[in-house]
Amino acid sequence: MLLDDRGEIIIHEGSSISDYANIYSHAHDLNDGMIVTNLKTEIGPKARVTYHATVLSGVSVAEHGMVGSMGVASKNVEPYHVVGGIPAKPIKVKPIAPEELRKSLEKE
Repeated sequence: MLLDDRGEIIIHEGSSISDYANIYSHAHDLNDGMIVTNLKTEIGPKARVTYHATVLSGVSVAEHGMVGSMGVASKNVEPYHVVGGIPAKPIKVKPIAPEELRKSLEKE
């Protein structure tokens, strides 16, 4: 795994980061690569960043959130959500999510 701690990375108890995962805490300006922004990136608690997944700087993977294999999380991952793809988008909500969270997502 690669933990780019130039900015700040917070990994909460019970979280899991798989082999070859990448977690970044800084970003380069699109127009001037010499301009670097350091941001806080946060994982967990009980979140998972799976095999070859990437979490970009400034992104939070909330409690029980999961970034699927090879996914690139460029936006925050909501609690109990599974995201995947490039860029990562919500795929489903974990069955262990609180009932009110599951019901609110069924309406969407």
